[in-house]
Amino acid sequence: MISARRHMLPMLIAATCLLGSYSTVHAEEAKSKFETLTTAKGMKHVSGMWDIYYSEEKMLVHLKSTHLNKDYLFLTSIARGISEGAVLGGMSWGFGDDVLWSFKKVGEKIHVLRRNVRFKADPKTPEAEAVKLAYSDSVLYALPILETEKGGDLVDMSKIFMSDDQGIGRSLGAGFRFASDRSTWSSIKAFPHNVELQVAAVYSGIGREFDTVPDARGVQINVHYSISELPKSSYKPRVADDRVGYFLTVHKNFSKNPEERHFVRYINRWNLEKEAPDAKRSLPKKPIVFHMEKTIPKHLRPIVRGGILEWNKAFEKIGFDSAIQVVQQSEDETWDPEDVRYNTFRWITAEAGFAMGPSRVNPLTGEILDADIIFDASFLRYWQMRYELFSAESARELMGRNLPPSVVNRWNQRQETILPNNLAVKLEPLRQYQESLSSHSHEMGNHSCYYCNGMQQQMGFAAAVLMAQEDKDKDKEGEKKDELPEEFLEQALKEVVMHEVGHTLGLRHNFKASSWKTLEELSNKEAGHENGIVASVMDYAPANIAPDKESQGLYYTTTLGPYDEWAIEYGYKVDADDKELPKIAARGHEEGLEYATDEDTTYYNSDPLTNRFDLGKDPLQYVTRQMKLTSDLIPKVIERASEDGESYQRVRTAFNMLFSEYWRSAIFAARYVGGIYVHRDHKGDSERPPFKVVEAEKQREAMALLMESVFDSPTYDSKVLNYLGPSRWRHWGTNDLNRLDYPIHDQVAVMQKQILMHLLGGLTLSRLYENETKVAPEEAIYSVSEHLQLMVDGIFSEWKAAEAEGEFNIRAPYIDSFRRNIQRQTLKELIYLVNQGLETPDETLSDFMERLSFASEVPEEARTLARIHLQKLDEQITATLGNDKLKLDDYSRAHLQDSQLRIRQVLNSTFTIPSVN
Repeated sequence: MISARRHMLPMLIAATCLLGSYSTVHAEEAKSKFETLTTAKGMKHVSGMWDIYYSEEKMLVHLKSTHLNKDYLFLTSIARGISEGAVLGGMSWGFGDDVLWSFKKVGEKIHVLRRNVRFKADPKTPEAEAVKLAYSDSVLYALPILETEKGGDLVDMSKIFMSDDQGIGRSLGAGFRFASDRSTWSSIKAFPHNVELQVAAVYSGIGREFDTVPDARGVQINVHYSISELPKSSYKPRVADDRVGYFLTVHKNFSKNPEERHFVRYINRWNLEKEAPDAKRSLPKKPIVFHMEKTIPKHLRPIVRGGILEWNKAFEKIGFDSAIQVVQQSEDETWDPEDVRYNTFRWITAEAGFAMGPSRVNPLTGEILDADIIFDASFLRYWQMRYELFSAESARELMGRNLPPSVVNRWNQRQETILPNNLAVKLEPLRQYQESLSSHSHEMGNHSCYYCNGMQQQMGFAAAVLMAQEDKDKDKEGEKKDELPEEFLEQALKEVVMHEVGHTLGLRHNFKASSWKTLEELSNKEAGHENGIVASVMDYAPANIAPDKESQGLYYTTTLGPYDEWAIEYGYKVDADDKELPKIAARGHEEGLEYATDEDTTYYNSDPLTNRFDLGKDPLQYVTRQMKLTSDLIPKVIERASEDGESYQRVRTAFNMLFSEYWRSAIFAARYVGGIYVHRDHKGDSERPPFKVVEAEKQREAMALLMESVFDSPTYDSKVLNYLGPSRWRHWGTNDLNRLDYPIHDQVAVMQKQILMHLLGGLTLSRLYENETKVAPEEAIYSVSEHLQLMVDGIFSEWKAAEAEGEFNIRAPYIDSFRRNIQRQTLKELIYLVNQGLETPDETLSDFMERLSFASEVPEEARTLARIHLQKLDEQITATLGNDKLKLDDYSRAHLQDSQLRIRQVLNSTFTIPSVN
């Protein structure tokens, strides 16, 4: 028996193994395709709004029937950037229209649609059928259904996100492409009402290098995609009014407003409702709660909290108690900032100097669903090497000008007509410029906020001023002389926080708010604490630094202004109906309630009271104060900006901070020339017209200031100029200066050119000419003729020397070097006016684009007057050169002879340049 059992044992083992093998194969065959796909090697599973199965490069989504034919908000942002250009960590991408997605089953595929939310009509109307026939959604993707099981369809969404459909790679530069073989999922999170996806996207390119990236052949950028349900709500949309500044949700309803081409405009706002509707003041049913992330430095948290909660003052006046609340994230809390149920204040360090308050908005109604304030702390670091020198580009940026795309188009047209042989050489830098415009539009879209970019310059200026003002012998032991006072930093930080919170409440910028109080009123610190120093925190306010400590008020506003409270009343007052809202908006003409926004501050707009980073009821008074302040302090930078043993780079930076503020202020004066005050009043609000020409005396006052402070010869101590040493490090991340010594003539010329081109630009001259007919007969006018005469008389005063006497030399020239420079540039502009186009076919791209950025059609009268002035200047040069009693230095004589040659070439020339419309 024992022997028999021994023989049977191998047979039993074999049978058992065979049976086990059979069972395994059978089990594999019994496993569904759904399970095979979702449990493959490396697949992970998260569950929330959707069930998602993913590996490093693939993402499968189980869409149930309840997920189909419903709306989802789709947002893209940069989670981790490269700290260059538009690709900055924390930035919204494609900021503008909020994108609405929907999923529709079509046969064996799931179509991903982008909903067309712009066009609609009331249900069950003839217009509704017409809209259905005329407008449709966009089908973005057709995803094959991999398997239908468990009440839904399994689809592969990888190709939606593992691509460059958002154009991020293109923003890096021509030739950059999405590298699908190297891009992976960084994180995938599913919450009850949203899905947060992050791709570690790799872009590969050649021909461009970044200091922040080791190798451009593999630029890694974390791209964040947020998809959230569009919740059901009791929200009632509120109609917009152009007298009050809110972000808008706009669509065309063909059943409404035929006189306005059917546009319906809603303001963007939160759904705030009283818990006790009949109470004079009530808690909201659902307050706006901001969660302060633990990334915020602990010593700054009280300031941030205070800036957020400051807005409750406005809500209290319309009956809300604690409408806005703040919660500090603790170290052990597990909630995720990416969950749409949380509004967050996020503190990042992208070295880009910005803050922004993006919101998630229902594009059908304008209801704000959630918001995240992103605050880049690097704007507090203001001593930067980029301030060592100012190029033409940085001068344009400093003075608030960006070249519009139309400039590029006109250059293309002219080049193709005039310079076909130089086309390849000329257009290459232009293509690069076009790409920068494209990436810039991706970065911020229509509603951009550059407050912290300007704040960085303002804080550097403040540091230079306060440093130079201090008595060096009174420095406290251990206190760094270049650090801003704690009071200054607290006020600046709180102001920026209030500004960004205002954006999350739906408010746009108001750049007229800084003209509310006089400079004298700004010195009253007690009044400033009570009602602010600007009418709205939605302005870009510069540092308010008084020339002397005795008159120093607040550096920055610490509370809301009257405009802020009024705007909140319009947007959030409970049960304000169609009759009450216009009455609220009709108060916009009252002092402190005037509104002007981003599009009102460009060169193409005319109101000299609407500027970024100006201050005071009279900008000319502010310009005078800033120019005197900087001029008085520049001689002190050597002593105050560096210590023994330190390099002189800080001296150079401090000098440039003061230098740049002087010239930045000048553009505010230039805006008075040809200026027009603009008002948003509706008929019946007041007796003010929409436009009023700036008083002739005010324009003359501005010109007198410019002639004295901009076009006269500046005086800089040679000792100061010889101590402006740059940083001597040369490696990545540092400036590579063409010159080590300070090119003072070039720097002054760059700044003067900006002002000169404004004053002699086509748009300014056109406005001056038009304004002659817009002024009442009994009022004085400032004409094109008077303007050109003032310019020529002031800038070329040395040329009227027929009776002059004296002997001059190189050290004491008849016309000094700064005056020769401005005369050459002015001569170019006059020649440009006469030619009605390019001065010569060889004009540089930089010169052409700068001049064209001020362009408009030049009045013929300006052209003919310019010709007369050139003729007179020719005669004056002849008389000056023929004056035997005047012994000219070589520089002045050569300058006059060369200028006369150029004038005669133009006056005698038959060369014409075709105009391009």
